Amino acid sequence: MTGQTNIEFRRTILPDEVEALCDFDRQVFGAYPDDLFSPEDWAELESYWVIVNGKTIGCIALKRNVDYDEEPRQGSLYIESTGVLPEYQRQGLGAKMKRWQIEYAKKHGFGITVTNARQSNAASIALNTQFGFRTREIVPHYYSDPDESAVVMELETGAI
Repeated sequence: MTGQTNIEFRRTILPDEVEALCDFDRQVFGAYPDDLFSPEDWAELESYWVIVNGKTIGCIALKRNVDYDEEPRQGSLYIESTGVLPEYQRQGLGAKMKRWQIEYAKKHGFGITVTNARQSNAASIALNTQFGFRTREIVPHYYSDPDESAVVMELETGAI
């Protein structure tokens, strides 16, 4: 985004914004209908709109003290979703969102930040690698429609 001047991360308001979250999810991840969050899923997440110059272009969904498989993991912040509207992708916003996520983890005392992506999502894997995330494991058959492995990545963000 050339001339970008103002980026804001605003906590979503639930249940008021659940329909907007579901709509946003469809716009970004609609090619993978089985990956979309339901209203019940959104209710369990701590989510943030990413607003650039007054326009909502992204969304972040987090879970505290769990691992990628939803198992309890004290001191772990799970980045469950990072989405940018297609027309704003490849403009550096993912990097700004990733930087915010890491700062959020540090500020809130999470020692580990974990995320995962479809194995075919080279852009997401590269972005995470750029910020120091390391591949922890490859989980076969994690995603469906189409069946695909997940690349689970992790970053040490501070003392637990």
